[in-house]
Amino acid sequence: MLRDEILTATDEALRQVTELRFLRTERGFQGKFYCALQQILDEMGLLDDERILEMEYQKSARHGMIQRPDIILHVPAEDSGAGVAENNFAVWALKRRATTSQARQDFARLDEMFERLCYPLGIFVNIDARDHFAASYNGGFPERLRTVAVWLDPQVATSWGCPE
Repeated sequence: MLRDEILTATDEALRQVTELRFLRTERGFQGKFYCALQQILDEMGLLDDERILEMEYQKSARHGMIQRPDIILHVPAEDSGAGVAENNFAVWALKRRATTSQARQDFARLDEMFERLCYPLGIFVNIDARDHFAASYNGGFPERLRTVAVWLDPQVATSWGCPE
């Protein structure tokens, strides 16, 4: 199942970010994680000429929203000829040392992606922290959300959660 493969690839990619430097900033972590995730998804055969992984793709008025998700896995509508709410597979939201308030803001953004663009999976990654904030999610799509906290201790450790 594609969902399970995406979650497996995400976990493997998170475990490849083992340099402390990349946990010091959200952007540094995002770049290193994105490269690892892209390689793993490609090796798994999940990327092709249509399905692509993109960083900070600007959603526009045609999407019914204006936000910039950190990473998305999709088939771009302009390439597929389908609507913008089709061929969307996963969205990742990254936050370094999130507070409860920041996590809830990202959860609201993910909920918007779930509702308006029909993303079946959203993954919230709390960088250099131990709380994945699954218990703080109170949105309408708990079956679509997975949360994870990552830290070095001294090697990558991850703690996954999902809302009840």
